[in-house]
Amino acid sequence: EEADEAHADLLSMLLAVRDDEGRPMTDRELRDQLVVMLVAGHETTSTSISWALERLLRTPEVLARLLTELEGDDTTYLDAVIKETMRVRPVVAQIARYLTEETEIDGWTVPADTMVLIPMTVIHRDPDVYPEPKAFRPERFLEGNDPGGYSWLPFGGGVRRCPGASLALLEMRVVLRTILRNVELAPDRPEAEKPTVRGITIVPSRGGRVIVQRRLHPD
Repeated sequence: EEADEAHADLLSMLLAVRDDEGRPMTDRELRDQLVVMLVAGHETTSTSISWALERLLRTPEVLARLLTELEGDDTTYLDAVIKETMRVRPVVAQIARYLTEETEIDGWTVPADTMVLIPMTVIHRDPDVYPEPKAFRPERFLEGNDPGGYSWLPFGGGVRRCPGASLALLEMRVVLRTILRNVELAPDRPEAEKPTVRGITIVPSRGGRVIVQRRLHPD
């Protein structure tokens, strides 16, 4: 238990890593790992925030409920909005796993040294798991409706799950709550923004443009 607490943060975990010969990371390797985490997390999290605002502004009933919930400092619905955003607009389309040994998947034998791609966008739109999959309905993640398991994969899963997942969710919660409690927003046009690929990430086609109509707490 004490060891778990000591290694609760990312830096401590990296400091504890040893290679096959028992050697720790060098200072340069530690620095490079932390820089990668910071840079990679910045783009993906900011893109998810853009998608959240884009979806909210084109689903006014969801936005109205969220604003009401935030007035009482309740972030339960906000968390559901974040999850639904990342379900319907994941930042990447798929995740990959490299098989180190022969594996059977749904009756198929896949040899070792094979790269297996998991189509996240397909799983997130499976109507058997998510009824009306194209609809933006955060309620599906409330009151025990969260499908759990490997049906929601914006951060991957298993031992290779994104180590920055908790930080990303916290950042989204803080930033979205701050924006929505301080300014009134409107979409730049009625039409929804289409997903488009930039590098390896899926971003709003027009950059997530919004209009700030007024400040809610003017000086």
